[in-house]
Amino acid sequence: MKRATILGILLIAAAGLAAAEPAAVLIKNATLYPVTGPAVPGGDILIENGKITAIGKGLQAPAGAEVMDATGLSVYPGFIDGFTHFGLAEIGAIPSTVDYLETGKENPELKVAWAINPASIHFGTGRVTGTTAALVTPAGGTFPGMSALVKMDGWTFPEMQVKEIATGLINFPMTPRPPKEGAAVQQESKADVTSKLVDKIKDYLKEARRYLEVKNLSAKDPKVAAPAPNPKYEALAPVLNGTLPVIISVEKAKDIELAIKFVKDEKLKAIFRGCAQGFQVAGKIKQAGIPVIIDSLYTGPSEPEDGYDAPFRNVVELARAGVMLCFSTGDDPAQGKDLPHHAAKAVAFGLDREEAIKALTINAARIFGVDGRLGSLEPGKDADLFLATGDPLDFKTEVKVMFINGRKIDMANWWEDLYKKWKARPIK
Repeated sequence: MKRATILGILLIAAAGLAAAEPAAVLIKNATLYPVTGPAVPGGDILIENGKITAIGKGLQAPAGAEVMDATGLSVYPGFIDGFTHFGLAEIGAIPSTVDYLETGKENPELKVAWAINPASIHFGTGRVTGTTAALVTPAGGTFPGMSALVKMDGWTFPEMQVKEIATGLINFPMTPRPPKEGAAVQQESKADVTSKLVDKIKDYLKEARRYLEVKNLSAKDPKVAAPAPNPKYEALAPVLNGTLPVIISVEKAKDIELAIKFVKDEKLKAIFRGCAQGFQVAGKIKQAGIPVIIDSLYTGPSEPEDGYDAPFRNVVELARAGVMLCFSTGDDPAQGKDLPHHAAKAVAFGLDREEAIKALTINAARIFGVDGRLGSLEPGKDADLFLATGDPLDFKTEVKVMFINGRKIDMANWWEDLYKKWKARPIK
């Protein structure tokens, strides 16, 4: 009798879960923006088992499918935030809640993946404007560690994971500011200082290569003594052989030129991040074939002479040169909700709107090597998308519905909770 009761309860629970998560969802009568193709007014999109299975007009719903009438709404592929600390920090003023910074200069072996807190409030607040995936990165030192590419929802990291190891990272030396006019102290050339710091990075990579060579040789020849295990050098192996891209954070024009040469000399598969003065050397970045992650545009010019609008013109000039771009919200996870607004700033200063949407979607997917799964509305791709009331670059647009892995996401978030709380405050 007890077994029958328990079995009945389990069957009821299973039936409830099945009802909550239909095997298929058909979205009808929306304006679809596939990104890799023209817009489809009055279009339908079919989601089955977490994937997009069909796009078109007049699609028929499979048996048991949920049908959503999206008349008046626009459907976009989910946005991808190209550089964040999501899940690694909650309150900056409380050190115990901040976990993206490690001591020491060389920590290439550190995997950020298993430090991510899936319950972080910033995943919820970051989703509100359409972001469904993000690159989560560590910080600090010359070699901060390895980033992870994640979905913006999941009970555990494995449920969120797109790539446990997405990139390596190198913080490139920054040319120091010149001494103040009239300073009496003679300083070493800025170029010499930076070059010496770059030489130190090269020496470290040279040591790693030597370690890996000896290790491989000892595996083939028992007469060769194996080196003492060094997880730091071993973590650099996929970076050094070009199978794992490395994000190089670099800002000034001269440093960018030096970084381009560094990448060529070391034969690395590189992604630049920042490039605040990229507009001065955009052609060289394009020629080198290096994509760029635009940092948060809540910033001023790198140098006063660049002009107040340099951060926004920079994006425009890089795009005109043909550099592949994606956007990011940078070091503050609380700003995750502003991702499309950074793109909108660039559009206001001349960036083509379609290019801005691509930078938020398919470009980011291509840069991180996941364009077979993410970044556009196409059959066979993950059903990561959102339904909005209008242009997602418009501050007034509201994301009404979001799907991640074909599952409808609860859009409740901390910002909304605060709004409801304070709106209900009694007036005395």
